[in-house]
Amino acid sequence: MHGILWILLFLMIIIVVVSAAVYTLLYLRSSPIPAERADIQFVSGADSSAAGASIGTNGTFVSFNSMAGWPNATRIYEDAVGIKNFDTSSRTIELKFYSWSGSTSNIEYIYVKIFDSTGTQQGSTVVVGTTDSSSGQLTIPANATWRVQWEIKWAAGAKSTDSVSVTLQLIVSGE
Repeated sequence: MHGILWILLFLMIIIVVVSAAVYTLLYLRSSPIPAERADIQFVSGADSSAAGASIGTNGTFVSFNSMAGWPNATRIYEDAVGIKNFDTSSRTIELKFYSWSGSTSNIEYIYVKIFDSTGTQQGSTVVVGTTDSSSGQLTIPANATWRVQWEIKWAAGAKSTDSVSVTLQLIVSGE
């Protein structure tokens, strides 16, 4: 009798192990998924040329290849790029530090600020190199264009061979 209990227990263990591999597949499908025009886009600013701004075809990406600064002095690009709301209603945006690399120990600071058309800073200063540094959520009105300002200060001991690469995110909410 004792042997039969062991056999039953063994069979129950096998059944439990085997049944753990049983699953059901469910599917989700969406078709079509079209590409839309972005409501929020990067646009040229007064200092875009000086900063070496290259705005992507759809206005959803911008890269800078001419920003620089001197050791122990602050270089300011007041209007490196614009952020334009092409929508007919206001939108919520947030500019956020994402990553950086290079000679980061030789930078005293890089600040990125957003200003509205009246010259009033919107939100907080993004401090490059500070985890989770953000402008905070900002409401950009319909058809408004705001400017993005970069302030770069290299440390006194920085050399002309020093450089950094910076990535920021522009988060658009409420799509």
